[in-house]
Amino acid sequence: MDNRHDAVKQELGNHFSTGAAALPPLPPNSQRLRHWSASEAPQPAQTDQLLRHDPLLESRLQHFAALHLRHHPDDEADLSELVAQLGPQHLGHLVLALELCCPSEIREPRLQKVLNKRWALSLRRAALSAGLAQHVPHLDSVDALLAGLVQDIGCHPLLEELQHWPQVSRLECDLQRLCDQLSAELGAMLLSAWQLEPALVDCARLRRDWCRQHKGPADLADVVQVADQLLEEPRDDDRLARLPAFQRLLLPPPRELRPELAESVALWLKLLGGRPNEVD
Repeated sequence: MDNRHDAVKQELGNHFSTGAAALPPLPPNSQRLRHWSASEAPQPAQTDQLLRHDPLLESRLQHFAALHLRHHPDDEADLSELVAQLGPQHLGHLVLALELCCPSEIREPRLQKVLNKRWALSLRRAALSAGLAQHVPHLDSVDALLAGLVQDIGCHPLLEELQHWPQVSRLECDLQRLCDQLSAELGAMLLSAWQLEPALVDCARLRRDWCRQHKGPADLADVVQVADQLLEEPRDDDRLARLPAFQRLLLPPPRELRPELAESVALWLKLLGGRPNEVD
């Protein structure tokens, strides 16, 4: 996609910003949790109702509870204990992360292929983000997991909308470039519409702002940027070490960090339904 397609990019962006193209709603279980939290319903009642709606979610929460509370994915764990430890905000983040792990199907194979590739990267980025957050005491791994998933969330509504734009090139390189150009804007728009915290919106909005500087300690956007760079091929650990976000996280050198992350990242990836060999 060359400069001749800049008009298409502008037109697509305007299509979303004016409401001509619809953004997907907040997933249903996350909507229920938000409603119950707003009504101050007891947390156990929230969870019981939630699980009756979605057995698959129950299974995934059980798996997370075993990982989070027992540090072993095959152990039995009490979901009520998990809910009590997480609290409503982190529980909401976890449920949303698990709901996002079932991305929508697109009828057009070339668009679906691009979505599948970008989603596989999002799963790996999320697992790496959760693993990195375990090295940063003031950040939470569940928040980082969701942050990694939503960094590129803008490509989902874009690729779905492109089903109605046959004039746009279907070459994979062009579609990837268009996603790279619009994902940050559309992702921030979508996460804001879902009324997620500004820290999560920033993860999408700042996804390619590699020179970003800010006051205060490292934040979720820093974690996700480092996770994203850990996925880059070919590896350039010297460049990664110079990244402002990496320096703010006060992590070990990249060559030491990668093996330290391997086990925890594999567990997080398993929770999300990714393939373990994707983090090698």
